[in-house]
Amino acid sequence: MGKSVVADAGPLIAFGRIEKLELLPQVLGEVLVPHAVAAECLADPDKPGARAIREAFRARQLVETPDPVPVLPTLPVLGAGESAAIRLALRLSASVLMDEKAGRRIATNLGLSVIGSAGVLLAAKKRGLIESVQPMLEALAGNGYHFSAALVRAILSRAGER
Repeated sequence: MGKSVVADAGPLIAFGRIEKLELLPQVLGEVLVPHAVAAECLADPDKPGARAIREAFRARQLVETPDPVPVLPTLPVLGAGESAAIRLALRLSASVLMDEKAGRRIATNLGLSVIGSAGVLLAAKKRGLIESVQPMLEALAGNGYHFSAALVRAILSRAGER
């Protein structure tokens, strides 16, 4: 990945729920968060992960960025956060951190480099930031984040844990 990445809400919420947001800048560099994504993440301060995300903004692990002026036709299958993340990544020629399938497909079709939560975990293990991917996947699953059984097997295989 490059020097900066534009984040969508899903991975921020996922890593916030397991108190591992610090992995994002350690693995990805500067993590830019469009205002629409920040608003989505912080709309309900009592939601799991919201406090950790707020703290990550304060600690400058996440950098809130103004939403880009729409330069593309609206992306009707995506929410405001996904659309803003893709537009900002296009404007900055940055990568995008996104887990949502439709958003990943659109971002890839537009020529963006895409990484997801699983990719962050694999990179974190490779860099020695975490010892094992499996407990992280279990923590995510225990906090309502869903990975298919096939994806878990593939991730663990790539991590050399299965």
